[in-house]
Amino acid sequence: MQHPTTENPKQVFSRRLEIWRANDAGAAARFVNGFFLALLLVFIPLEHGPFRAVAARKTELYPQVDFDRPRVLDPLRILIQTAWLIFVKPARPGERSPWSRAVTGVVRILRALGAVIARAGEAWGAFCLALVRRLPALSDEEESKDESAKSGRSSRRARGALLWISVVLGLALAALCITQPFNLQGQAVFLTFMFFSMVALVRVKARITLMLLFVISIVVSARYLWWRATATLNTNTWIDVVFTSLLLGAELYAFCVMVLGYFQVCWAMDRKVCPLPEDEKTWPVVDVFIPTYNEALEIIKPTVYAALNLDWPEEKLRVHLLDDGSRPAFETFARAAGANYIKRDEHKHAKAGNINHAMTVTSGEMIVIFDCDHVPSRDFLKSTVGWLVKDPRIALVQTPHHFYSPDPFEKNMHLERAQPIENSLFHDFIQKGNDTWNATMFCGSSAVMRRSALEEVGGIAVETVTEDAHTSLKLNRRGWKSAFISRPVASGLSTDTLAAHIGQRIRWARGMIQILRLDCPLLGRGLTLAQRLCFFNAMLHFLHGLPRIIFLLAPLPYMLADVYVIYATAASIFAYVIPHMVHSAVTNQRLQHGYRYPFLSGVYETVLSWYILVPTTVALIAPKIGKFNVTAKGGVIDSKYLDWHISKPYLVLIALNFAGLAMGFWKAFFSPEPEYLTLAINMGWIVYNLMILGATMSVAVEEVQKDRYPRIDLKLPVTVEIDGRAVPAQMLQFSQEGVRVGSAAAGADPFAELPEGAALSVTVPDDEGAPEKFPAHLAPADPEKTDGARDLIIDFPDDPARTDEKRFNRVTFARRGIWARTPEKPVDDRFITGFLELGRLALYGYRSMIEFLPGRTLPAVRDLVRSLLPRSPRADAS
Repeated sequence: MQHPTTENPKQVFSRRLEIWRANDAGAAARFVNGFFLALLLVFIPLEHGPFRAVAARKTELYPQVDFDRPRVLDPLRILIQTAWLIFVKPARPGERSPWSRAVTGVVRILRALGAVIARAGEAWGAFCLALVRRLPALSDEEESKDESAKSGRSSRRARGALLWISVVLGLALAALCITQPFNLQGQAVFLTFMFFSMVALVRVKARITLMLLFVISIVVSARYLWWRATATLNTNTWIDVVFTSLLLGAELYAFCVMVLGYFQVCWAMDRKVCPLPEDEKTWPVVDVFIPTYNEALEIIKPTVYAALNLDWPEEKLRVHLLDDGSRPAFETFARAAGANYIKRDEHKHAKAGNINHAMTVTSGEMIVIFDCDHVPSRDFLKSTVGWLVKDPRIALVQTPHHFYSPDPFEKNMHLERAQPIENSLFHDFIQKGNDTWNATMFCGSSAVMRRSALEEVGGIAVETVTEDAHTSLKLNRRGWKSAFISRPVASGLSTDTLAAHIGQRIRWARGMIQILRLDCPLLGRGLTLAQRLCFFNAMLHFLHGLPRIIFLLAPLPYMLADVYVIYATAASIFAYVIPHMVHSAVTNQRLQHGYRYPFLSGVYETVLSWYILVPTTVALIAPKIGKFNVTAKGGVIDSKYLDWHISKPYLVLIALNFAGLAMGFWKAFFSPEPEYLTLAINMGWIVYNLMILGATMSVAVEEVQKDRYPRIDLKLPVTVEIDGRAVPAQMLQFSQEGVRVGSAAAGADPFAELPEGAALSVTVPDDEGAPEKFPAHLAPADPEKTDGARDLIIDFPDDPARTDEKRFNRVTFARRGIWARTPEKPVDDRFITGFLELGRLALYGYRSMIEFLPGRTLPAVRDLVRSLLPRSPRADAS
């Protein structure tokens, strides 16, 4: 048979069609494959050596394709297999394919270009650093108190005048940079300067350079928005006006949140623990409130025991269980454990009313509030109360919300525990910025409050369902100060499922918008400008539902209806949009390092966007509608499943984006005058949206959670006593009911010969090294765990005083510093790693959609997808 590369393209095409007809290939398959074969013959020089080699080995390289009897989706199979051969699988063992060699050449060019950019950036960085070092040193210390009043007033006036002059000049310069019209060449020169400045500043780890990054990011993004508002609005028809205005509105919202966020954390304060006076007699009396409503008794036990174990003078510590469910079992438990039991007859205003009632029957100078599942370590009070004693105007000391059980994002997306969790950005970082501006927000738990301050504002706020944030706003309005200790000294249970998580966030979103309407921080007296902006940004954040949905749908008007949401050339879009995205992404990466993993913010917002859209809109219109709901926790998930009900909005968005992508391919191949650059931009946008939505679907795949009590990692040397002999071992984990113990010596298994249920004892050292011995028995081996360790169930005797349970709590849950441990290994949060992680999550989400398809559609779809997957080349192919 004549080799195809010796024929002209027309002969190759005709001969291939004859072969397909002779082998009974379908008409649709002949049409589709014929179309792509024609494109191949037009654009690919098959007469060249590398392509001739690929053509000669096509049966070996593409084992899933029958080239003599093609199917409709064979072009897609060939495309996927080709990408796989290029980036994953060599053509033969020890041999690189021609595709791989071509890609390697491109990579070498890019690396060389990157090296040139890096050297230029280093030179520019050295220049900037020399300038920075000439600036006066900035100090966070307060003015010396012995300075005379006259010189102090003079100094403050001078600083104030200098500040205002700097602000005015800075705004004037920024306005000039933002509004100055450039042609594309001028814009490219300006952005090149900004880009190299950013590259240089990122390398210099200092607060002043971070400020400069903020300025550059704001100027580039504001210039983009000025261009959008003045040169890209489509006003041809009313439909054009609607779509282009919606996108511009969403971009303005995102810009406002970005700028306010930069301001909020531009000089984040990392407040340290303030030591208490040496004389314990001067320490205040503390009332510990543990409000509960309908939670299970087993959930609240660790919190009550840990509160009783707090390192504080016994005569100055009073622990109160606030039971709004009026349950006799809770009263019996509280009395036996040594806590006070408080209930009320009228159950108004939910948690806020429960706490306010308890204030009327207690008298401690300080009030500590723990959610019933938030367990404090013994050093909680010594880490927080010092600031309240030192400064009588501080009304609130808040600590981070830490969780010892994985949240739905960690669990369902299989994220490592070392990676920052979904709420880490606010609780671990933004609160530091709030502390700088005296705007720390009360988060409802793990906080200490001054009773006199609470009484001054009428107790915990009851006007909204986010009583915590509203209370801190009221305290600031009255001139009270607040503080944030960034050290985790309490930890709680996360929500078990995505549905529960969304329900919790709906309440938060509704409540924050209620505050915005009923007690807007931008209005009224008592707040500084910085406090107003911090509180306003916290509320503005929960309006992200509509903007996020707009971004997920923005490319579709052009794809489906030829509506230009950005009325500009593709070159102009590249010149303005890409720099805006790059600068904001790099600046946020530098700012949020260690507190937010790259690209996951979009997933977090997408999960909530649809569900908070309606409640926040209703709250804007009718802020008094809505009630407090308790978040369910402590559940068990017996089998893995995909929550199709909660996923309905994501499925609609996925279907619309796939429709837009399909239309893009149709336009590229069949439109008489395709706009390739515009199509490429919109299709790239859609692909990114589909990655975000696929990762969102992965969160809805609920993983198995069989443990009744969450396990907490803690490595400690312990001693296990077996039949009178002491065996050294290592504790790996603990839970509410026992510990998981492994051998201290490699290869040894002290439990190998013991039957299930064998009686033994385990001795665990407390945080001061004192041994605490507990009777236990050996639990059945778990076949799913292959670490060689075994679970020991602690045998707590039927003791009315709960002495052994409190002792066990003291060496585990309440152990000093247990919640402040740092991860053992660093997290790789580079952009490329984050993007690859997003791709992994997206693939897992789409694969799970197929895996959990209901009914008889699963086998057919599964077979189709399997036929599209890449395969290893067949060595025996002829």
